Amino acid sequence: MRYLREKIIRNWSPAQYLLVALTLVSSTPATAQPVPLPGSEIPQFVDRLPLLAVAGGTIETITTASATLSMCEFKSNVMPSTFVPPSSAPAYTGTYVWGYRNGATCPGSGTLLPTYIGPVFVATRGTPTEIQYINSLPNTAASQLSAWKTSTDQTLDWADPLNGEANRCADAVTENQPPVGICASNYAGPVPTVPHLHGGEVPPVLDGNPNAWFTADGVYRGHAYYSKTGAVANGAMYRYPNTQEAAPLWFHDHALGLTRLNVYAGLAGGYLIVDPALTLPTGLHPTGLQQGTAGSVDYIIPLVIQDRMFDTNGQLYFPNMGPNQEHPFWMMEFFGDTIVVNGKVWPYLNVEARRCRFLLINGSNARTYELSLHGQHLWQIATDGGYLDAPVRVHKLTVMPGERADIMIDFSGLEGRTLILKNHGRAPFPDGAPPDGATVGRVLQFRVGPSTLAGADASYNPAHGAALRPPMRRLVNPAAGTLAVVPSKTRQLTLNAMMGAGEMEMVELLLNNTKMSGKRAGGTVRTDFTAVTVGGITEYVSELPAEGETEVWEIVNLTADAHPIHTHLTQVQVINRQRFHRNRYSKAYEGAFPGGASMFGDGPPLTYAPSVASGLKYGGNPNIQPYLHGPVHPPEVNEAGWKDTVIAYPGQVTRLAVRFGPTDAAAGVARNYSFDPDAGAHGFVWHCHILDHEDNDMMRPIKVTAARGAVRTYVMGVDY
Repeated sequence: MRYLREKIIRNWSPAQYLLVALTLVSSTPATAQPVPLPGSEIPQFVDRLPLLAVAGGTIETITTASATLSMCEFKSNVMPSTFVPPSSAPAYTGTYVWGYRNGATCPGSGTLLPTYIGPVFVATRGTPTEIQYINSLPNTAASQLSAWKTSTDQTLDWADPLNGEANRCADAVTENQPPVGICASNYAGPVPTVPHLHGGEVPPVLDGNPNAWFTADGVYRGHAYYSKTGAVANGAMYRYPNTQEAAPLWFHDHALGLTRLNVYAGLAGGYLIVDPALTLPTGLHPTGLQQGTAGSVDYIIPLVIQDRMFDTNGQLYFPNMGPNQEHPFWMMEFFGDTIVVNGKVWPYLNVEARRCRFLLINGSNARTYELSLHGQHLWQIATDGGYLDAPVRVHKLTVMPGERADIMIDFSGLEGRTLILKNHGRAPFPDGAPPDGATVGRVLQFRVGPSTLAGADASYNPAHGAALRPPMRRLVNPAAGTLAVVPSKTRQLTLNAMMGAGEMEMVELLLNNTKMSGKRAGGTVRTDFTAVTVGGITEYVSELPAEGETEVWEIVNLTADAHPIHTHLTQVQVINRQRFHRNRYSKAYEGAFPGGASMFGDGPPLTYAPSVASGLKYGGNPNIQPYLHGPVHPPEVNEAGWKDTVIAYPGQVTRLAVRFGPTDAAAGVARNYSFDPDAGAHGFVWHCHILDHEDNDMMRPIKVTAARGAVRTYVMGVDY
């Protein structure tokens, strides 16, 4: 096995992926799937976009301080109302999906609901939200979701509930050899799930650790499972503190080795934190736009964008690329041929000729979107971690999986026009195949009608450039691309990928050449990692930051694609990006291993602690400095805010200022969290948010050393 260079399936179109899928249907009877339906055969812009219930729509909106969410299987009206299956197929009566439903019971499996997305929580800063999550999903035998059942892969490092998390199939994987026996079959049993509040500043036991999963029968739980007292056996109760700044978060499933499938099935919702104490400019409302200081409120319009595939019956289709030599049912990156927004295939939205506000969430597995609206500008007013200081005009908005963007569009003067939100993002991003302009190049249709306002639009006008908030706490000078604080330490960490025989299929992806467990490929352990045992299972941790400190992380991307790097707990600020000579550095990198040969999965080539060879940086990698070339590029203007998911481009070093403390603490002030970030010993994680990648080991734990003597107002066992 070798490190990924440029030999990858780089320029496949969705049609080529479909061709492979059709071939597999006929050649792999053990994982036989229904016949996929080309996205080009699905009608577009037939049905309206599902909106929030508070705005008269069908997406459940929850504003209470407590709720019960059940994870259920049901039917959703995903396909267009004019969709007619082939004559040989039964009539379309809905698409089987999974979703979070408000309440302790599920609708019947055949119940038809308008959307699977949601609910959307509107939480108030400083007021905790308590959610009991109940896993009521059917086991694989009873589930109607063939897309899930035919793509589970037991050779990954995954939850493995029936075998006590032993992961014997993962341990049995042999280089370039197909698995045998049960390891060559899909999983059959209860479905593990665990919710993660993406972007949440929460205690570690409430973070949705991938090993904190639980099953619907109440029998099986991951070793990191935690719940506030009072939860049902097949559930977990999380009480989120909501102490962070106002920000657009979302929540989704995060079970180890199954995230790509559970989210694909529909387990995703929104979570907006609003701050009544934050003074917003006139015409901007915490949950939308307002007509002046006391006028009516136009609620924000969520746009959860996902790409999907369907079979000829209108059911979800998830191709497995098997038989891959090592992982028979895992595919390196899923790219669908159909766009779904808010749980509806290619919807349209009626808008008035006035300003509108949208919350974009890229909920796709792997697809990056570059969004534009012909002849119009998009105005971004917030990033993952909250409001920007001022609005930023964007011609083309790039959003990788997991990223959010709060944007405004002014439809004034466009009455009677029809516009299409276009996607220009290549797949894989940024150098893969361009999107098909007739399918995945189209996202949403806007139909502009007359304004119903009695007078002029008095909502916030981003074109005037009025400040959105008091200036945010700056760790960097974004215009110059320089650091504005003194960091406690610098880490230089690599993104690695391994190709299989013939370098035509990706086998595994890693952070800093290290598996999630921290063990070497052969099962041995490094002496420079720290052993952390939770629930009888030991992981070996290398990222051990201290609460209140700011670190610089230099992400060195040795792979051929961009990766959305997501840090749990903490928000970051992008310092800059810079190219490096990848081939030259890769040679030095591989030569730094003992014996001068790369050892994939064995961790970094050098000792993790700083050394002369590493440029006195943590991480255990040869210093990148001699291999840099070209200018330093400051962050894009619209990403010069707090981020929890950042694009790391191939062949570049992406430098981040990572703060392990509240975002609104003054620079240089070591203010602590309201909770102990080390309580329960569970820790957090950082990972690539391409779901197919994180499911195949592109994830590592973070264990924060809590500040000594810190006073906590949110206490484990009392508040959560």
